[in-house]
Amino acid sequence: MRQLRSALFCAACAICVAACSPLVPAQRGSVSVDWKAELKEAQAGIKKDPNSAFWHNQAGVAYDALGHFEHAVKELKLASTLDPTNPIHDYVLYPLYKKKGMRSQGRKVLLKALEKDSANPLGHFEFGYVLEKEGYLVDSLREYGTAKQLVVEVKGPEYIDRRGNPFDIGSVREEVDKAIDRVAKLIASKQSTK
Repeated sequence: MRQLRSALFCAACAICVAACSPLVPAQRGSVSVDWKAELKEAQAGIKKDPNSAFWHNQAGVAYDALGHFEHAVKELKLASTLDPTNPIHDYVLYPLYKKKGMRSQGRKVLLKALEKDSANPLGHFEFGYVLEKEGYLVDSLREYGTAKQLVVEVKGPEYIDRRGNPFDIGSVREEVDKAIDRVAKLIASKQSTK
């Protein structure tokens, strides 16, 4: 039963991330989730085990889906504190900040996730995106390049981290060359105007 919940949770996270990211193509079909019921279940899980990072993460995802940003952030930060070696909580928190345009917080949470697992191509790609938006073009180009190198090493559509968390990297494969070209052109145009 717990594995089924984990699978449903991962599917829900993928939907949330896809909905937040302009880089992820539109999904075919949809999944209907009763987020109030999910939140209720997560709260029951927290009541049974207040130190369960899993249930706090579930509550954070449900709160976000219900439009309760502050509660979502609080639950996801707590999940990350309770399970400090697992980057999934940080990667679930990042799109919340991205949706709100909170680049500084997004940068911090991505750096935290990359400290836990520096081989995640999606993390480097998203960090490159943040740096590009902040105007750190050389650093952005480096991160996009790292994402490109790492994505080549991944067999199949998902990167699986040391904790067994799956990350869909299809969007990285599709977009990384475009991102590298775009940033390289921006750097070249800035250098030619000097």
